[in-house]
Amino acid sequence: MPEGKLQEILHSARLILFDFDGPICDVFARLPAAGVARHLERNLADKVGTDDPLRILQEAVKYGDETVHVVEDELIAAEVKAVDLSTATPGGIEAMSAAISRGKSVGILSNNSAVAVARFLEKVGILSRVAPLIGRVYGRPDLMKPNPHTFRAALDAAGEDASGTVFVGDSTTDIEVAHTVGAPVVGYANKPGKVDAFAAAGATVIVEDMRDIRAALTDHWR
Repeated sequence: MPEGKLQEILHSARLILFDFDGPICDVFARLPAAGVARHLERNLADKVGTDDPLRILQEAVKYGDETVHVVEDELIAAEVKAVDLSTATPGGIEAMSAAISRGKSVGILSNNSAVAVARFLEKVGILSRVAPLIGRVYGRPDLMKPNPHTFRAALDAAGEDASGTVFVGDSTTDIEVAHTVGAPVVGYANKPGKVDAFAAAGATVIVEDMRDIRAALTDHWR
């Protein structure tokens, strides 16, 4: 992990946006995503063949707005239940707090519902210090990342531009959307194979531990 490059982009950023599921919280760690997906899939006429609840929501579009809203409501309820059971990613909250202490604006940009994200941040005592908090648009799964809609909404809410923003995410779609809007991106490689995938996708910097971000904002700050 190139510490100098990580510190450089964090130092220059005025706004640091974090993806939620992964960098801050493993949402479905204690309420398995596969079970949630099967529950949501009951609303669809056909099997989808995925254990990703967000993919079920995307597939619901084929069946019209009413089905989308039913699946969305059930997914939000499941996400809230899941975050009530979950714990923070090691170093995630500490990284956010370190950025705030350095005078950075700190926000969340997530494909999860804003309701669930806010619920978790309130639980860990940091909600009042996090803005903007941008989750998926209700009933519009087509606007989830890598669509840049929510990223641009976050920039507008913060009154910031992409060049002054760093995004921390744990998926290639996070890297893709950051490139689309022109923001540097830290790839959090929390699973095997992600380092190579993120390098191929063009992540500005790659870390394998959120505590590296906290350290870059504290221990070795220039």
